[in-house]
Amino acid sequence: AQCNTLILTTKLINKMEIKTNNTPKNPHLVMRVALAESIRSIPAGETVTFDCRDAGPYTSAKGTVSRLNKSAGEEVYSITSDDNGATYKILRKQ
Repeated sequence: AQCNTLILTTKLINKMEIKTNNTPKNPHLVMRVALAESIRSIPAGETVTFDCRDAGPYTSAKGTVSRLNKSAGEEVYSITSDDNGATYKILRKQ
């Protein structure tokens, strides 16, 4: 199960768009994730853990899960967080 999680996490990371902003005052790396696409790519029955620093805030993910469930007409995805949104787990039920 851990190997499958690692492979799935690697696939999700590969979908990230990386943009850099190299201004002299404030150089930083900005990472954006197509969260809805990443969630849709979760295989049925799998749970994936996301870090809010990489995938965005818990509230955004919660809204995305809600929209995906609404478009499916049933609860396909569920989201939980044990650490106040620093990381969150998304389960695809079917």
